[in-house]
Amino acid sequence: MKKRLFAIIFAIIFCISLASCGSGVKDIPEEDGWVAAWASAQLTAGTNEFPINPPLKENTCRQQIRVNLGGDKIRLTLSNEYGELPAMFESVHIAHLVEAGKNAIDPATDTVLTFGGAESFQIEPGMKMTSDEIDFPFEALDDLAITVKFGKYAGSTLTSHTGARCTTWISTGDHVADESFSAEETMTSWYFISELDTWAEAGTKAVVLLGDSITDGYGSNTDKFERWSDEMNRLFAADPDYNNISVINEGIGGNSIFGGLGDGAKYRFERDVLQISGARYAVILIGINDIGYAGEDISQSMIDEYKSMIDQCHENGIRVYAGTITPVGGNDYYSELHDQIRNTVNDWIRSKGAKFDGVIDFDEAIRSADDPSKMDAQYSLDNLHPNPNGYKMMGELAYNKLKEFWADDK
Repeated sequence: MKKRLFAIIFAIIFCISLASCGSGVKDIPEEDGWVAAWASAQLTAGTNEFPINPPLKENTCRQQIRVNLGGDKIRLTLSNEYGELPAMFESVHIAHLVEAGKNAIDPATDTVLTFGGAESFQIEPGMKMTSDEIDFPFEALDDLAITVKFGKYAGSTLTSHTGARCTTWISTGDHVADESFSAEETMTSWYFISELDTWAEAGTKAVVLLGDSITDGYGSNTDKFERWSDEMNRLFAADPDYNNISVINEGIGGNSIFGGLGDGAKYRFERDVLQISGARYAVILIGINDIGYAGEDISQSMIDEYKSMIDQCHENGIRVYAGTITPVGGNDYYSELHDQIRNTVNDWIRSKGAKFDGVIDFDEAIRSADDPSKMDAQYSLDNLHPNPNGYKMMGELAYNKLKEFWADDK
């Protein structure tokens, strides 16, 4: 009788403790602070992404970004993570672009950024540097220009985000404060810029999307901002109940959990999720490149890494959601083994035992009704990547599902 009573009391205490733990997410009080309005994942520029005519050395580079939040105070972080020599900056300016896809700025908004009080500075190899905060008003979805006059940087490696999906302009000489200039070289990569933060009121939060080329937006049109993160940002910005949400795209084309282009997701997770300013939510959609090259069943090793990501998020006060892995039938990535791995991982993601805070079922939404191993033709670019219509659908689905998950918070 005493054993039975003890068991009942223990069960009650255990249930109460589970209820008090909730999802296991560490509770972090809300307060005013820095929140990422834009960011990108860094890697080494390849041969095709390396400006050579002219190079960056001693020349001017103007890069455009579209911010996800409005604000009136900013700071910019530059990264020389993959450089083997110091990166030398003579001047860094920020201004409003007149029009996306064109390098003309509004000169009335042109503002010099300082780093440690200096206009000229250098960043040592493997290091990052954040600017001094400045007053700079802007609205959500504004297009901004970050213009750099480089010094005698002559490294053979270049810290970059290779899939910017928007134009970068490079011109010989010093044009850092010019309203517009004739560019001898245009690229579609970002160089050294890794994060732009704004000072925001309590309750403002970043949602970080960790992924590969599907998150990076392969197949979307240059300067059109057609990634699924872009669609989410448009929807959140227009929603009066959720216009304090910034969607941060940390996708890298060719990336995977264990390797691929750039550091593997398991190795860059802290940098690209946990360290993003104001990150309180994360969506993980990665693994198709691991599957595409697999010669054996890797489903359990993938699941083990997902579990680690869940634990890391919860320990850092971040709710984490999973996107199911989309189908590749008709692409070279497809095989019976690969589809078996994908379905095994997706079944686990959908299960209660996975301990995600929610699931966005991209697989179910994008697959063909006639053949679930394939992407529906209306959404497919190449049977691996979505087309712009597919990205738009994914953005709408993620926006609606996240609002559903957050309904109890309102």
